[in-house]
Amino acid sequence: MRHRGVTARTTGAAAAALRSPPMNAPLIPVNRLRDRLRAGERGIGTMVAEFRQPAVMQLLANCGFDFVIVDGEHGPFGPETVAYLVRAATAAGVTPIVRVPGCDYTPIAQARDAGAQGVMVPRIEGVADAADAAAIASYPPDGRRGSAMARGHTQFRGAEVSAAMAAMNASRIVMIQVETIGALESCEEIAALPGVDVLFVGPNDLSIALGVPGRLGDPLVVGAIERVAAACRAAWKWSAVQMNTVESAVRWAPHVDLLSHAAEVGLLQAAGTSAVGAIRSA
Repeated sequence: MRHRGVTARTTGAAAAALRSPPMNAPLIPVNRLRDRLRAGERGIGTMVAEFRQPAVMQLLANCGFDFVIVDGEHGPFGPETVAYLVRAATAAGVTPIVRVPGCDYTPIAQARDAGAQGVMVPRIEGVADAADAAAIASYPPDGRRGSAMARGHTQFRGAEVSAAMAAMNASRIVMIQVETIGALESCEEIAALPGVDVLFVGPNDLSIALGVPGRLGDPLVVGAIERVAAACRAAWKWSAVQMNTVESAVRWAPHVDLLSHAAEVGLLQAAGTSAVGAIRSA
């Protein structure tokens, strides 16, 4: 897979998130992450788990991240905050993915209507759950998402319904988390499902399910990640994993298509701890 350097980003996300787009702007914002993956390039991202200030999206975009996962499973975010963060991410040029609380219609639909260019669905137990998640995230004929135009996903502009639905189906990313035994054992079938784009390994929960909690270097966990990556390659889908240390992220980056590293709280603490340690030892 190819690497790339940090590219220039649009500035002023907090202010831009409050402005309407030019009327000649595309109805559906370009999903830069999907384009990157289709070009055979790796996507690098992180999570936002605590900070509600939309400027965090510009800061992370400035770091060079390709995507940001707004954590609606473990984070404290309501739908209004999710919508604001999603719009700020889009304005900053970083692809917003929302991890919803579970495989339920309302949070998936709300995230997509807010403008999330992808959804990550946790606690999947098998093929049926994954198929349902993909259907909720997609408009007919591919799925069963309800239609509401002139929302965040169309930048608050009206649209011809059929064309808008087709465009949004073509640009969305559905990530299925593999963190249970059921999802792991059926990962080949899940990867083959239409509408599923990414299998995303949650290694901590998966290590717990495998009986080796927190031991991410255990052969059971390593083998599970390798199995998911192989299933994705066989089905022409993308594989992903979350790694919270730089060392583990570097170790797994060559083996997956997307690598999510830490979260904004961890990045802040790591940088602050390193700086304080260096200063105190001076």
